[in-house]
Amino acid sequence: MTTLDTSVKYFHSELPNAPVLSGTAGSLIAVLDACLVNGWGVLTAQSVTVAAGVATANFAGSHSFETDSVLLVAGASDAGVNGEHRATATTVNSVSFPVTGVADGAVSGTVTVKLAPAGWSKAFAGTNKAAYRSLSPSATGACIRIDHTSAKVARLRAYSAMTDIDTGSDPTPTDTQVAGGCYVPVSNVADASARRWMIVASDRCMHILIAHSATYPEDYGLQVAGDFPSLKAGDAYRVLVVGEIGDNSNGGSPGVNNSIHAYGGSVGAYVMRPYAQVGGAIPAYLYKPGFVQAASSGHNNHPIGPNPINNGIDICPTLFLEQGANGSRRGEVPGVYGIPHYLGSGFDNKTRINAAVGLPGHTLISVRYWGQPTLAQSYRAAIDITGPWE
Repeated sequence: MTTLDTSVKYFHSELPNAPVLSGTAGSLIAVLDACLVNGWGVLTAQSVTVAAGVATANFAGSHSFETDSVLLVAGASDAGVNGEHRATATTVNSVSFPVTGVADGAVSGTVTVKLAPAGWSKAFAGTNKAAYRSLSPSATGACIRIDHTSAKVARLRAYSAMTDIDTGSDPTPTDTQVAGGCYVPVSNVADASARRWMIVASDRCMHILIAHSATYPEDYGLQVAGDFPSLKAGDAYRVLVVGEIGDNSNGGSPGVNNSIHAYGGSVGAYVMRPYAQVGGAIPAYLYKPGFVQAASSGHNNHPIGPNPINNGIDICPTLFLEQGANGSRRGEVPGVYGIPHYLGSGFDNKTRINAAVGLPGHTLISVRYWGQPTLAQSYRAAIDITGPWE
């Protein structure tokens, strides 16, 4: 049995025992702590058995796992069962995952299973604030700071290094660009009403998706922060932040203000330094060159999808260009794709896309970002939930 890549982790608010996100200060920090740093949903298995390279853990009751969840298994006597594994099947009280080099039969030990964290540390913390740093030795070491002291909206900024929760080098964006950092709409009301969320993250880049509006409860805004695949060799400042440039928590559908889903966007995207590696943060431009028509991802001006010729879904990478006189492509936003199809009433939120053209072996999900309440009117983008992104 082939071991599946586990570099990208996918979490969402509909999983049992998921942390609750609301218009309450600090609730986004709790979600990110669970997904990026700690993991959650830990259970002790009643039994674990292996058959033909697939391990199945059985529990006394229900669990927080679903197909494509990355599990962190510990306590098994056979080391091949321990570690990270991507779930391939679940029942109400069991989860299955591929293992290699493990003999068929019962597995001994006190085996625990939980949703694996994405591989970040909480480098600094304050009241309703946190700065997260990748644990990957291949990462730049940048800190991603979240300030959720204002109930309805959080602030997002990256630093190349920090000395405390409020102090750091190379702020991205700068105060001149967006004072206090980009905005992350969390809720249109300052109360404990739950909001849907998804976190899709590798150990170097995080995607924060929130359906912040009670009027548009199926439409998700997307903010991105972390390292991106750069075309420059040895790029020590390959750090991007994509967020909103104003408090749009009272606004309508996220697609109105969120530039990352559009066919081109020059608002709210920043890279830590120019490719020459000197100076401060500069604005960037997001571009999806695969669009043959000037229309947003999933717009009804696009050809119907899936393509009836090959039953495939075409996707377009989100390229990351430096603004200014250079205007050249620096890299791309990992894991975020446009869909140059009109999807009608198919492919609702979290629907798996397993036939994405150009990404064999990857699983993507459809995400609605504009046009609710009817699915057929909604524009959709795609997020790669299994990776690898690089």
